[in-house]
Amino acid sequence: MANPKSSEAGDELSPEQQKFQETKEQQRQQDAAAGQTFQSDSGEYLTSGRQKKEAKKAEKKAAKPKGEPVSRREFLNYAWGAALGVVLVEAGIAGFLFTVPRFKAGEFGGLFDLGTFSSLPPVDGPPISNLDGKFWSSNDASGFRALYRVCTHLGCLYEWKDQTFRFECPCHGSKFQKTGKYIEGPAPRSLDQFYAILEQNGQMIADITEGGEPLPAAENPDANVIVDTSKILKGQPH
Repeated sequence: MANPKSSEAGDELSPEQQKFQETKEQQRQQDAAAGQTFQSDSGEYLTSGRQKKEAKKAEKKAAKPKGEPVSRREFLNYAWGAALGVVLVEAGIAGFLFTVPRFKAGEFGGLFDLGTFSSLPPVDGPPISNLDGKFWSSNDASGFRALYRVCTHLGCLYEWKDQTFRFECPCHGSKFQKTGKYIEGPAPRSLDQFYAILEQNGQMIADITEGGEPLPAAENPDANVIVDTSKILKGQPH
């Protein structure tokens, strides 16, 4: 049945026309709430922009191919790959920690606090062997030296001789002064020594800069002598 037409301006609406207009207005409100826009009395509608976007998303989702389930072989390959990666990372960390020196104080490769300068061997006395630090504490009028106990020839352990008041290597006869300076023998250079500093009130006031040079005596005898056995200063060639 055709929709009843509105009366001309000034004419009163019949009860049927009023009911139709009310029904039509309710339908428009419902369509607007649903995101649709009523176009005509024939029942045609316009699609809103939001509905168009949702429709495109639904089309793309439907067109997207579904992923195939992971096979047991692929799962095992992924698992083995992940496990191998973890092992390699742990091995790398362990190797790095192994190469980083972690020597404690009083241990070869670390620091040795020998106390105050006044507690070192007397200037006219023989040097004292430090077995833990692998050096000789040698002190004379020029200053202090921590001489590495290994001969500069072939790595033998040389000894101090009170009779001749010098160092002598028992292997091939190389000889050195109390200061470590070369005297004779096949050794190519004077004795090596460890880096040392003179510290007072937590501040370094002097250090050894080159092989063969001593740590100068401090004006204050309460300054501490610290030997760093991780740093070797090569002796001077003869």
